[in-house]
Amino acid sequence: MRFSIIIAAYNVERYIAECVESLRRQTFPDFEAIVIDDASTDGTLDEARRAAGGDERFLFLPLPANAGQSAARNAGLDRASGEVVLFLDSDDYYRDDALQTIASRMEADDLDQLYFSAETFYENRRLRRVRYEDQESRASIEGVMPGVDLYVEFERTGAFRPSSCLYAVRRAIVEEAGLRFREGIIHEDLLFMMLLMPLPRRAAFENAPLYRRRMREGSTMTSAFSMRNVDGLFRVAQDLGAWLDGHADDYPQAFRDAYAARVFDTCHVAARYLFEIPEEDVERYRDALDPRDRIDFDLRVLHLHRAVKDVYDEMEGSRTYRLGRVFLAFPSWVKSRVVLPKAKPRDEG
Repeated sequence: MRFSIIIAAYNVERYIAECVESLRRQTFPDFEAIVIDDASTDGTLDEARRAAGGDERFLFLPLPANAGQSAARNAGLDRASGEVVLFLDSDDYYRDDALQTIASRMEADDLDQLYFSAETFYENRRLRRVRYEDQESRASIEGVMPGVDLYVEFERTGAFRPSSCLYAVRRAIVEEAGLRFREGIIHEDLLFMMLLMPLPRRAAFENAPLYRRRMREGSTMTSAFSMRNVDGLFRVAQDLGAWLDGHADDYPQAFRDAYAARVFDTCHVAARYLFEIPEEDVERYRDALDPRDRIDFDLRVLHLHRAVKDVYDEMEGSRTYRLGRVFLAFPSWVKSRVVLPKAKPRDEG
């Protein structure tokens, strides 16, 4: 088994060496790492080459102009030659035995796709407080099953995580389906992952934190929410809704129900983001949409936001709610301020 590891990199001079070095430390040696530099304006590409140290398993593909993570990953998919594909964010890294663990499980169970878990570490206390994500408490799912059934289990147990960095998949499946990341949006991981989810015949979940996920200042994940976030989620919901409508007769009811709930959740997240965005930005965005998209945006996101706001306003006017909120919020407030950010594990260099 040979891996193709696709690394889209943009202005990560401070972090790319750690990412590259984690691959060179892997106990499983048979891989190619394709580093796509998305026209960085700092020393990302030079630092990546230095960290690779002439290792011929590393390929470097500089793009002529900044095109975004989707385009960079697509360029990597076009160049990939390995049997199995993984995506690695350029500011993150793998546990030293990650590839060996993935290869052993995929070969032992003849898997088309293997999902795995992550551990998040934070650069500072503020990020842990405002961008905390629960990667460590995912429920385990035993056995091998079609991707359709695994997705239902992910949603049933709350173990679903929308990241393309948390699975390995046979490249033939991606190519046969003609799958590529949608360019020009963010939250593209969710769309790609949901279109890929039903395709594998044999899929499994290895609930081990093979991936180290960095939460840092200035990344896409930690930047303030904007209409770019909302637009990305809206476009993902549109595409997923259209896919589900076109495949309504192809899959079991449990899968259709879980998929529909995920489409609604995507709209709901977009609607919640609107609470943090000035109304004039929302109106400017709506005015720029064509008539059909504007109607669809209003139906999927804007009116949901207004309905949620009405509920919040009504609840916050209740004295019982205000008292209950104080008592319920206190444990979370303490945890976010007392528990220190996770640092890089000492045993990993």
